[in-house]
This record gives sequence, structure tokens and C-alpha cells, in this order.
Amino acid sequence: MRRLLWLTAAALLAAGCSTAPGGGAAAVKQPDPRPLGGALHFTAAESAALHAAEEQEVRKCMASRGFDYDAVPVGDVGRRAAESPYGLLTRNRAAQDGYGLTVERLRKPPVDPNAQRVSALTERDRRAWEGALKGAADGPREEIELPGGPTVSVPTDSCVTAASRALYSASWERDHHAVQHLRNTVVKDTLDHPLVKSAERKWAACMRDEGFRYEHREDPLVALKKRLDSDGSDAAALRATGREELRIAVRDAACQVEASVAEQVSRAQKQVEKALPSAHTSLLEEFRAARDTALRRAEARTASTA
Repeated sequence: MRRLLWLTAAALLAAGCSTAPGGGAAAVKQPDPRPLGGALHFTAAESAALHAAEEQEVRKCMASRGFDYDAVPVGDVGRRAAESPYGLLTRNRAAQDGYGLTVERLRKPPVDPNAQRVSALTERDRRAWEGALKGAADGPREEIELPGGPTVSVPTDSCVTAASRALYSASWERDHHAVQHLRNTVVKDTLDHPLVKSAERKWAACMRDEGFRYEHREDPLVALKKRLDSDGSDAAALRATGREELRIAVRDAACQVEASVAEQVSRAQKQVEKALPSAHTSLLEEFRAARDTALRRAEARTASTA
């Protein structure tokens, strides 16, 4: 199906997508703003290495508690790495993958190699296995209070937590949730910034010229998700939705270029981050140090196993 979408995209481009607005800017590299200097952004290779290292630690922890555990395959780290926190599209990605909605709907999740083993256990043993992996329901927990946000409860007796702390640091969960909360705040304030709102209005006008009556950049995604839900498992309907997704995304990406959405997001993000309290500096420094340490450990383990 993914090959079908790529072929359809090529056909769309050959049929005249190059005449979409902003065609002269196709070769210009557009900004790819990432909050907090990309502290929470990992490349596909980094994500794969970290996942493999964490799974090694989980397996070691489970073995120490008398349980067998097989590493779970990594997911689609390539798509996650390419995703923009601001919903920005490159023209190349739009032409090849649309918004990624149809492909994601059709993709089967990675097979959990532990599922068959766990299903064969008694109810008591299954609870014990899952409690060791994820933490017992009545086990110890750390309550992480986010500034101005919710409280996150983390099980401290789970092998997942033990693996995370072995790879990163003892304070990783607390720091990660705090940085994630800060990142979400930056994204929200950036998207609400007048510079971005103005660019979005220009984008909407451009899309109307292309025959799409959208007011906000998330509108096409909402409409396509509803259409995918109504398609169900109808293969012909899903193929049609995939073609429509590509058609819309190509126009969307071109209108983002014409409206300079990425440039305005980048400018707005700088202003938003400049206004952040200086108290966040030490948090980000500690987080980046733990992140860099984990990457070095993961890469060393990847090299040793290779």
C-alpha cells in the first residue's frame, strides 16, 4: 500500500502538481524549528539506538527477577523524526507520504515477541510478569508535579523505569516530563503568536484559491481522519482516501511555502523562548547532559553488538 501511495504521488506530480503555488521556492530549504534547541528531538538513528539499549536494560532487569523477556522491535522512528511539532510540511514529504495518515492507518503494529509467552501464563504469573515490567498496581510510585500542569505518577519498581534510569539518569523521568511540559508550552504559545496567526490566514487564502475551504492548518487532517474512519477496512475507499490525502498535502505544503509559515513559526518561537524564565536554563542543561550520556551509551552498545 505504501508503494501504491508513492506511485500515486509521482503520478500527481507528473500531472501538474508543480504548478501549485510557491513552485519557485521548491528548491529553497525551509526552516525546521524545534522547541528548546531540539532538546526532545532525536534522529531516526538515535531513536533506534536508544530503543535497543533500553530494551537490553529491560531484559536484564526482567532476568534478575526471574522472568524471560524478548526485546520489542522499534517502531517507525523515521516518521517520528520527520514530524514537525508545528505541523509543518515539506513539499517532498507531502508528495511522498501526504500527512502520513493513510499509511499509518494501514500499518500493522510491531509484533510483541512476548505476547504468546505471556498469554500462556496463569493469571497469577501473568500479573507478576506485567508487574515486574510496568510496576505493580499497588507498588511504590513517584509523583511528579509539573509547574502549572498535572501531576504525573511514575512506578519506581518497574523494569521500564529501571532501564530508563540505567541508560539516562536517576532523575530522567522528572526532568523528561518537565522538559516535555515546557516544550508543549512553547509550541502552544508559538502557534498562538500573531506572526503565526497572520501566516495561517495567508495559508488559508492560498488554500481557498486551490479549492479548499480551510480556516486552520489542522482542518485537512481532521477531515481526512473522519474519512478514514468511515472507510473502515474498504480497500478501494482507503486507496481513494490515500490519493486525496496526497493531493491535499501537496497543495498544503505549497501554500505553507507561499505564506512563509515555517519562517514565521521560527521567528515566533525565538520570541517565545526569549521570554522564558531563566530558571529553565539549569533544567535544560541537566536534561541535555543526560541525553548526551544516554546517546553515547546506546551508540557504544550498538557498536559492541555489531
